[in-house]
Amino acid sequence: MMSEQREHRRQGLYADPMLYDILHAPNTAREVTALERVERAFAARPPAAHRLWFEPACGTGRYLRVAAGRGRRVAGFDRDPGQVAYARRRVSDTFVADMRDFADAALEAGFPPGCADFAFNPVNSIRHLADDAEMRDHLAQMAAILKPGALYVVGISLTDYDWLFEDEDLWEGARGRCRVSQLVNYLPPVPGTERARVETVISHLTVTRPRGQEHFDDRYDLRTYSRREWDALIAASALGHAGSCDAFGYPLGERVLPYQLEVLVRK
Repeated sequence: MMSEQREHRRQGLYADPMLYDILHAPNTAREVTALERVERAFAARPPAAHRLWFEPACGTGRYLRVAAGRGRRVAGFDRDPGQVAYARRRVSDTFVADMRDFADAALEAGFPPGCADFAFNPVNSIRHLADDAEMRDHLAQMAAILKPGALYVVGISLTDYDWLFEDEDLWEGARGRCRVSQLVNYLPPVPGTERARVETVISHLTVTRPRGQEHFDDRYDLRTYSRREWDALIAASALGHAGSCDAFGYPLGERVLPYQLEVLVRK
């Protein structure tokens, strides 16, 4: 009979790239299809064959390897060496760098300014940047690496400060005899305090294998942006706002959703 290890350890999901990949890989093909839909709808010219897709904060490279399988040239970076090592098993053009300052590392890896035809940063990864100054630096470097007219698609949850509430998500995945589930609680910003623009994320990870069950806890912060705050940052950058889409890549219209794809274009 499988034994259960009741030990709870503080460890981020990113500490084991395989667990992250097991949890999130099942939806990747659908998400890449959404990115392709956005590219077709908003690109200034028909997408060329063998165009370069570029991903900051690429993690295990799950998006890149699906895009490569569909004929794209791909490249990306992540600040975590373990994630990059895992990604390189299938995607060779990945390198270690931080979203705040990656231009030199990109150049050293063979990706000079103006090389990328399309870039993307989904699932709120951009909100790990701690403040507006870091966001401005990131947007400037992303604009530099894109070709003129190229798109940068950012997956983000915008915040309505008049409607703050706690929320919860459950993610599940399996590979072979390993099952992974992640229960995530989101604590909203606290107006009038130093955490007025901070969402707290509390993660509880359960990993079930034949040898037993392990539990891992983690807690981290994400920067929040209202529509106005986000638009102001984009307006001050070398990127323009081309449109907003839902998670499937269809125009948002008048809908208000908890998560969307913001389509930015290199001016």
